[in-house]
Amino acid sequence: MSAESPLERVKRLVGGYYKGLLPAVECGLAVFGCMSLRGRTRPLSTILETTSGYGKSAVTQMFFPAAESGLNQHAYRCDKFTPKAFVSHSANVSQDKLAAIDLLPQIKDKVLLTKELAPIFRGREEELKDTFSILIAVLDGKGFSSNSGVHGKRGYEENIVFNWLGATTPLPRGTHRLMYQLGTRLLFFEVPSVAPSDRELLEYTKSECASQAETECQEAVNNFLVAFFKNFPIGELPPEAIEIPHGPAKEITRWARFLANARREVSYERKDNDYTPVAAGMPEGPWKLINYFKELARGHALIHERLEVNAEDIKLVAHVAVSSIPGHLRPIVRKLSVDGQLNSTECTALCRVSRPTARKYLLEASLLEIGDLKKGEFASFANLGESTPDVLQLSESLRWLRTLKGKRRVCVAVAGGE
Repeated sequence: MSAESPLERVKRLVGGYYKGLLPAVECGLAVFGCMSLRGRTRPLSTILETTSGYGKSAVTQMFFPAAESGLNQHAYRCDKFTPKAFVSHSANVSQDKLAAIDLLPQIKDKVLLTKELAPIFRGREEELKDTFSILIAVLDGKGFSSNSGVHGKRGYEENIVFNWLGATTPLPRGTHRLMYQLGTRLLFFEVPSVAPSDRELLEYTKSECASQAETECQEAVNNFLVAFFKNFPIGELPPEAIEIPHGPAKEITRWARFLANARREVSYERKDNDYTPVAAGMPEGPWKLINYFKELARGHALIHERLEVNAEDIKLVAHVAVSSIPGHLRPIVRKLSVDGQLNSTECTALCRVSRPTARKYLLEASLLEIGDLKKGEFASFANLGESTPDVLQLSESLRWLRTLKGKRRVCVAVAGGE
């Protein structure tokens, strides 16, 4: 019997202890994997997103450097995070000691690990604008410098590339809108929120292996990554060494354009004492997204010891693309990818919202060119029958979603569960 490989051990332990979390762990491994590619100019930031208690922190903690594992050469754990920590202007620290506490130089050529980012994605709009203005500059990979009245100009005017794996609870719609306005540099991976059965909860209650699961999975992930970087050191592998054939390249292009279009800002106007979506802004340029997706696909291929991107790598790209649009639109996209259409009655149940809100969601999706909307008719005093539901049909430009092999796994599943 052949010995179990480090990756096989990760898959066995994570799959055995944490139902549904293996795809998220593989995403994290891919974020680490693409650090080995030569010539990278921008950090790749992927944020795990799910409701509290469904595994996002458990996944992130598997990547925390364990004592004496050696992974701290490639990962930097930062539990409490504020963007101003990248370059400090603390009034309580003298000028000559600030460089020692700056975060930015400490994470160069490493993966920054942050298990709870929800606080930086919430707050007053002015605070969020300040947060994202710093993140945008840092995530461009060209260093960061800033001025303050205390210490004047401080920072690093050099290329500083790192990757970022974090976690958060679902983002408010306003945060997505603000990220679009300022230019987002973040990708997301939606982790499944699958409610356990009574039997599964009872088994968990009777079990005493929670600590063992955490320890074994962290050890397995650490061991895999340390061995991986011995074979593929940081920044040494030419990206062209991992071929992207025509088929996967075409799908990466499609997913990049999809994401650029689907996370545009939607404008609302007040009509009849209510706010109605009326227009969508211009999409961001897809080139940056293409580069992110190429790196992610290559990183995923590399951790599986493949030198060619295939359909398994594109599944990860597809899931990240859908996860990176506003949360209320994701169920609509997944439903359209399977059935080709969705009406407002179905949307009410699917998105767990009122009928008027469901109609707005479908109208938003049509403005974003996700689907073509046929408006229903409201019941009148003369005709007291039920209203006719609005119907959204998958747009012609996205018909390729329905032709993908394994489309239920790619578009409908939330990270590994049907």
